[in-house]
Amino acid sequence: MSPSILFVTNVDGDPDPENTPPNNPLVLEKYRTMKQIVDDHAGGKGAFCLQTSPMYRRRFFEAPFVEFWRAWTAGGGELTLHPEEDLYCLPQDKHPTGTHYQDGERMRRVIEDAVATLAQLGLAFSAYKNGYHAQMPAIVDSFKAAGIGIDLSCAPGLYWPEKLTDWRKAPLSAFYMSRARLGEQASADEADPVFQIPFGWDGQPSETPRRLLDTHYLVNEFSTHEAMARVWDEIVRRAERQDRPQIVSLLCHTYTMADPIYRDRLKQTLDYIVRHGGEPVAPSEAKARFDSWR
Repeated sequence: MSPSILFVTNVDGDPDPENTPPNNPLVLEKYRTMKQIVDDHAGGKGAFCLQTSPMYRRRFFEAPFVEFWRAWTAGGGELTLHPEEDLYCLPQDKHPTGTHYQDGERMRRVIEDAVATLAQLGLAFSAYKNGYHAQMPAIVDSFKAAGIGIDLSCAPGLYWPEKLTDWRKAPLSAFYMSRARLGEQASADEADPVFQIPFGWDGQPSETPRRLLDTHYLVNEFSTHEAMARVWDEIVRRAERQDRPQIVSLLCHTYTMADPIYRDRLKQTLDYIVRHGGEPVAPSEAKARFDSWR
């Protein structure tokens, strides 16, 4: 029997750049389009990022989005806390030299506020994902303390030190991450490690500056269907070579969902993955399955 290969459809719900006031109906329509694709092509299972940011600290925790979150979770999906502290930031609020992710106290407040606000709506986050794939020990401590045990920030191979992104030593399939050595597998005796689900990667270096996500990753907006199919084929071969299950995520963004090119690419790729051994799961199910194999 071939090893199991699980994948999480990792939906980034960031809106595209907008005029003021924000166009909520347009964004919500893109959200619904994405949900329909995940329902039809991945059994409704995935993780949907709910953004908090200096620009939109409360926007996505209010109407009309609350009912969408309820529908998404009722259909088998889960929610990811996604602080965008740099990208969705007014010019006067931008960090002068680095990134807001380096401010542990700020991030603690952001995380605690978002978790408490969502709880008031009767909902909860299952996972966490930073902007720019950044990660810091203080951030991990904060989201773990807030009850989130799964991270979807990992982009294996990426190194962008200005944004606190360093996944050069990360495994290519899901793992328990050390809280002392971020991006590395936890030792057997480490207490309370973080369950990390990386983006699918074929192991080949990125050809873009700063090793950004490209055609070597499962990422809908920065690749092609043919390239993502090749990445998936390599993940399947890796499972067979290692005789070990694999768990990865496929990153996709709602801001492209008005464009049929990106919609069709995502549908085609999800269908290809499922036809070639992929099983769609939400993050909590991925963690439970991983734990059952240990």
